[in-house]
Amino acid sequence: MSSTEPENTASPRFLDRPVVAKARRYFPVVAFVCGFLWDAITLGNQIKPSDLFILLGYLAGAAAILTMIGRGVTFRGSQYLNTVLQFFFGGIFSALFIFYFLSSSDLPGYLFVIGLAALLIGNEFLESAYSELTLSWAFFTLSAIMFFNFALAHLFHSVSTFWFYLGTLIAALLVVGLRQLSRHDSASIKPSIVLALLVLVLHFFNVIPPVPLVKKEILVAHDLRKEGNHYVGAIESPGWRFWRSSAPVFHRKAGERVYCFTSVFAPNGIETTIRHRWQRYDANREEWLEAGTVPVHIAGGRRGGYRALSYKSNATPGLWRVIAEAESGAAIGIVLFEVEIGDRARPKSVKL
Repeated sequence: MSSTEPENTASPRFLDRPVVAKARRYFPVVAFVCGFLWDAITLGNQIKPSDLFILLGYLAGAAAILTMIGRGVTFRGSQYLNTVLQFFFGGIFSALFIFYFLSSSDLPGYLFVIGLAALLIGNEFLESAYSELTLSWAFFTLSAIMFFNFALAHLFHSVSTFWFYLGTLIAALLVVGLRQLSRHDSASIKPSIVLALLVLVLHFFNVIPPVPLVKKEILVAHDLRKEGNHYVGAIESPGWRFWRSSAPVFHRKAGERVYCFTSVFAPNGIETTIRHRWQRYDANREEWLEAGTVPVHIAGGRRGGYRALSYKSNATPGLWRVIAEAESGAAIGIVLFEVEIGDRARPKSVKL
């Protein structure tokens, strides 16, 4: 008597269907675009406590999954741990990209942001590599450092560099703890420690943008004064001048001051001092010369940013710039302009 196995006529799983399998190749790109747009819309241009709680959830979830992968925990659905880990890292990096982009004002800061963008895009294609814990721990270390850079500033209402160093130390200790819980002897945290040291070096040289401070406005103006709850003054339209510097012109009359206005957002409760560094370009020496530094006290919490100004009397004709910088020296905003002696060209009244 013979027996035969019943023919399996069940439909293939949804994810294994040819059409779906083909479409899955485009999932990373779609996930990247949708995730970035969602964060850009929901996070806006300010850093809210709720945003930090969401990021903390992502970070805690990533730590839990790395612990399970490191200890070889298996259960029904454990094959999707890498996918969930990819989602957590993607959520962290996309938010960080938005925040650090908003705080960037110079080339080093933008280069750092481009690096975050590269990690964000790369994350969408690294799902299968997350079981290699060496790489995953490095991603976790960078995520934790950048997160604590925000969280400690909010918690202690301070943008002191001490909190950045402390946050980096906490991130390093967390990855050491993940290594201790892991049973994968071949995985290493050395790249994670090297990465933490590299971030400290970048911070020392002011490459990392001064989060959570965000520039809202920086400009030069005529006759700037405070009236009630607003600043009132006049600015000049840059006009079209292809044959000369692209910097807008400030036409200064004899004895007139050049005002620099800044509006910087800081989270509620944070008080700090920023600096307006006035610099004049020396064409003969081809370098920027210091022309004075003005400390400006700011307090956080105002939705449109804390407004402050400084001025320069008798600014000589030529190319100038004002750098608004944090106490650490990292640039918050830069305004470039050219001073000429004469009447104003196309002045426009503004209320700031």
